Amino acid sequence: MNKLPKHKGVIALIISIFFISCGAQDVHYVTDEALTITKKVADWQIKTFADMGKYRALPTANRKRWHHRKRYKDVVWNCGALYSGLIEFNRISKDSTYTNWLLDIGYRNGWRLDDHKTVFNADNHTVGLAYIELYKERKDDKILEPLLKAFDTIIATSEENRLYWTWADALFMSPPVWASLYNLTGEIKYLEYMDKQYKMAYERLWNPKDQLFYRDNGKKKLREKNGANEYWARGNGWVYGGLTYMLPNLPKDWEGTPFYIQLFKEMSEALKRTQRTDGTWSMGIMGLESDYPTKEISGANFFVFGLARGVNMGILDKATYDPVIRKGWKALTACVRDDGLVGYVQGVGAAPGEAFPNYTEVYGTGGFLAAGSEMYKYLKNSTKN
Repeated sequence: MNKLPKHKGVIALIISIFFISCGAQDVHYVTDEALTITKKVADWQIKTFADMGKYRALPTANRKRWHHRKRYKDVVWNCGALYSGLIEFNRISKDSTYTNWLLDIGYRNGWRLDDHKTVFNADNHTVGLAYIELYKERKDDKILEPLLKAFDTIIATSEENRLYWTWADALFMSPPVWASLYNLTGEIKYLEYMDKQYKMAYERLWNPKDQLFYRDNGKKKLREKNGANEYWARGNGWVYGGLTYMLPNLPKDWEGTPFYIQLFKEMSEALKRTQRTDGTWSMGIMGLESDYPTKEISGANFFVFGLARGVNMGILDKATYDPVIRKGWKALTACVRDDGLVGYVQGVGAAPGEAFPNYTEVYGTGGFLAAGSEMYKYLKNSTKN
């Protein structure tokens, strides 16, 4: 075997160490960058939370067409999506600032759920996911009392075989809370109720051919300009985000778990197939990029969150989805202003609409926090492979 001259061997060793060192620094830079931008978003939202109405005022020319200008109640679904994302961020930041902020909101509202229409309304349940996680931190029974009372009432008074989750977004608002409550208490009744409602919604709204959900029954006949079925990105983003929150709470030996894993995989395939060149997804997922020239990320946030967690959990193949995940994350970060506002978030609605670079909603922030937190773990895990 030929040997390098001593001095050349030393030079080669130095070069190797240099490149290994640079590579390590690049990796740390990327993971730290994910943490930094996610923290910036979290801090901006906390700082401006009381003034949220001003960030929902559209440009003057559009204001006549917009009505969501007032500050939301603390316990509505909009804020519930924010709190869930902030819980995810708290796991990687390990900063009591965020836990204390959420605890303050919970205590000042008596840990109540929203009271919109009826106790069965999925929107009312969304804040419950954060409540359960905060209960694990504080171990105060008062945190869970309203949630347990509401869910036990639902189980006791639900009409047999009646579907209460009639729209796609509902599969984000409620199922993760039921699954998480089962995981906390071990009481199978919460998992069984969730499973029954979920599968009825699935039968009504899922299209196995396109592997996507219609937003609701009334949208099944709608078509994109290219003739494809209309599937609202946010509606599907929230279904996918809901699955992403649910999966860690489903027991591995439960007979229902394979259904949710398979559904998650099928939606992931559809997302890989429909990602745009800019890394986002059209507001109508099957629509052409040219038909939706403005990007929008209230669905994309949860797509990136789910895809990254799917790989982190070993459900999705990393080689297959890594390009989609990185491209999506890059697109999301490009929507964050220097001050931390997450732009290009569509306002409250039920179908593809409008988005603007300086317009945000608290649920847009929540989705980004979930995506950024999972991306931090994803990028960190990548250094070990």
